[in-house]
Amino acid sequence: MDLKVYTRKRKKKKRAHQQTFELPDEMVWEILIRLPVQSLARFKSVSKAWLASISDPSFVLAHLQCSKESQHRNSSSLLVTPQVLVERGPVVGAFSTTIYFYQWSLQEEDMNMKGTATLVYGRHFPATEFRKVSTMAHCDGLMLLPTDTKAYVFNPATRDAIALPQSQHKHGGCLLVGLGLDTSTGKYKVARSFYRSRSSEMVAMGMEIFTINGEEDPWRETLVDPPYPIVCPQTDTHYKGYLFYFINKKSNHQYPDPKGLLRFSLVDETFGVTSLLPNIYHMVEDEGKDVYLNELGGELCATLFILGLRQVLIFMTSDVLNPDWSCRYGIHLPNKFYPLGLPASGRILMRVGNQVIDYDLEYDVSREDGIFDMDDIRYLGPNEDILGHEWPENVRWFDIASYTESLVPVTPKASLRRAL
Repeated sequence: MDLKVYTRKRKKKKRAHQQTFELPDEMVWEILIRLPVQSLARFKSVSKAWLASISDPSFVLAHLQCSKESQHRNSSSLLVTPQVLVERGPVVGAFSTTIYFYQWSLQEEDMNMKGTATLVYGRHFPATEFRKVSTMAHCDGLMLLPTDTKAYVFNPATRDAIALPQSQHKHGGCLLVGLGLDTSTGKYKVARSFYRSRSSEMVAMGMEIFTINGEEDPWRETLVDPPYPIVCPQTDTHYKGYLFYFINKKSNHQYPDPKGLLRFSLVDETFGVTSLLPNIYHMVEDEGKDVYLNELGGELCATLFILGLRQVLIFMTSDVLNPDWSCRYGIHLPNKFYPLGLPASGRILMRVGNQVIDYDLEYDVSREDGIFDMDDIRYLGPNEDILGHEWPENVRWFDIASYTESLVPVTPKASLRRAL
């Protein structure tokens, strides 16, 4: 990586004197992988050497690992996407086909800045391209948006996006899809479930795979089908090269209840079962409603809601094949909540409805000035002053995800595009 020569000229009365400073390649590398994507985008235009180095897959990976480590240490960076219902025109009642991504940081010391989310990327699709949307999934800076026609993958930081081919199989409502990393190849895959047959007595499902920037056909079916019916709709949870699904107990007439999560390997594309909270599984009536699954602090997290006791238990494990679920936190709250991140020791970010709460685990209370209503957040666009704007009442919900920005490409020749 030849990036180490920097030149500065100093004018003197009689003659110009030129000084040359050199930094070791290793030092330049360590500096660059810690910079935000926006800065690296500008540095790409410095020279061909800088462009080649920043675009190199090894640099993209090193930058991603650095971003993930930073996010695990302090999960205070969130990505917010308002999902808006259309109130006028030929598609009244459908969801807007203009998608916005706002970055919101709770690490800011200034409370005014904590109440402001900044537009990272916006993308408009034709008004009739889809009518329904489902919850987004996040993996290594990539965002997956399932709809009732296609699935879309975005990298908001690089303004790169792709619309995946439309499904040829039967599905109900929004597509049942998930996004994750094949750790054996370094490629990102989208897995899409579909119905082979469905009746009151039996449900048979299949699975097909799309490899982002892959060389094979756009969609291909897996050699084996899911052994259990899957709850629909749901957006899959990714952790360590696996996708996890809640099993539909009501449609599972063929086999005994496995009392766990259906696990799909993105490496060998086979299925298995990961046990789910075996010691208290008898308290779970409906996994899809009583349990929330996500990655938290670099571990797989299962949050159990015990509404009768008004208590929430948070279990975590790092082993998905033989999990040892450890109850890390027990919180008394009157409402369901969803953990978003661990911003610092003794704290947890939680979502309760349209609120995000910065909660103090030691004292079992929300932190002072730590309750944020998403309707009151100021959303700042590229041509707006610091006051920004609020979203109108036709926002159906806000997608909120713990966000790690990256340079991971979505299209073969990804370039930085100008946002809306």
